[in-house]
Amino acid sequence: MQNIEQHIDFMGHFLEDINSMVAKLLEDLRHEYNVSMEQSQAVLLLDNNKSLTLSEITEKQGVNKAAISRRVKKLIKLDLIQWEKQNASVDQRLKYVKLTPKGREYIERSKKIVSEVAVYLVQDLSEKQIEETAENLSIIDQRIKEYVKENQL
Repeated sequence: MQNIEQHIDFMGHFLEDINSMVAKLLEDLRHEYNVSMEQSQAVLLLDNNKSLTLSEITEKQGVNKAAISRRVKKLIKLDLIQWEKQNASVDQRLKYVKLTPKGREYIERSKKIVSEVAVYLVQDLSEKQIEETAENLSIIDQRIKEYVKENQL
């Protein structure tokens, strides 16, 4: 059992290291676009989701709606996101935001920075090692999603 506890402890440190590294890597880009880390995370959420309501962003970021409203207002002012017009079949009370071309550019530049570091991190690993790691991380990711859904997080 001690071995499992050591692995769990390692994973916690590993995740902290990744979060810290990504935050530092993207710091210059965030300054260039004049966005905070939290605003950046809101923009990045829209990469995986074509458009989101303020409530969905609130839920995903785990903060109150007032904070999200301020973030969205600032990001709209910076031309990184915009309100999205919905067709008549969608509840018109729901307001969606989506990326602007400038927001898409921000995401692409963020991905490029992270991708360059990822290539460096796996440069001396075999293709088999990379595939095995990706498979294991995929399993863990799926379990995280199941856990979040089951526990309504």
